[in-house]
Amino acid sequence: MGPMLKTIGLGVWAIVVVLIAGYVAATWNTGATVDVVRAESKPSGLEYRHPDAITVPMISDGKLRGYVVAKVVFTADAAALRDSPIDPQPFVVDEAFRHIYTDGKVEFDHLSKYNLDKITGDIKDAVNKRLGTDLIKDILVEELNYVDSEQLKKQQTAQK
Repeated sequence: MGPMLKTIGLGVWAIVVVLIAGYVAATWNTGATVDVVRAESKPSGLEYRHPDAITVPMISDGKLRGYVVAKVVFTADAAALRDSPIDPQPFVVDEAFRHIYTDGKVEFDHLSKYNLDKITGDIKDAVNKRLGTDLIKDILVEELNYVDSEQLKKQQTAQK
């Protein structure tokens, strides 16, 4: 019984030492301070957002002439985006759609060069006006394509 009692006593003593060491390590303050990273200290700068592509029907003379497929990117101050209570992305997509759809100058069946700076500037100004702030810094055109409805119909019948 003697050696077994010594083994049990040694086990209990080891458990007590581990528990005390764990408690001391958890509560002991070395005087070192931990720097807390706050949201204000995050790096700021421009942030790029990539909304989904939009498909805009082009209608003239009461007929569907084709579709404009556009993909835009917008930039905004990262801190302002973080602090904004409203996500500007749906507003950018909506304004891009409205501008392409309602602007009589965008006639893709009569291809010519367009003033992209004016188009993107108008979209930026309209979004900022709707948001009541200068959150959007720039609108960039990532992709702009025109799909003729007649070519689309021919492709669909050829695939059948």
